Amino acid sequence: MDKIRILNLRIPAKHGVYDFEKKSVGIFEIDIQMQIDLSKAMISDDLKDTVDYNDVVELTKKIFSENDYNLIEYVAGKVCENLLEKYPIKNVIVKVRKPHAPINACLDTVEVEVERTK
Repeated sequence: MDKIRILNLRIPAKHGVYDFEKKSVGIFEIDIQMQIDLSKAMISDDLKDTVDYNDVVELTKKIFSENDYNLIEYVAGKVCENLLEKYPIKNVIVKVRKPHAPINACLDTVEVEVERTK
């Protein structure tokens, strides 16, 4: 199966469990991988035969910014559900990283990965 990937999309938001997280904007990093049959697009060279990356980014930004969620697991799931509903994709994987997670440890980031299939 063919894949479309959007890597390291950065979206400002106020997701987190703690009150102080909801008061300041943090930059979240998102990867999206969509499985789709691209054979028609490879022949037609027509946008209607694939998924418009710009639309996927705009939908993800809207979902990510419309509310302040407690969990990145939750918002990753919402992105998956909406992408599967709107586009002719078979499977989607959404990774959300929170490099500014309030953890008292030396680490690069915290990441969740959610995978859903039609």
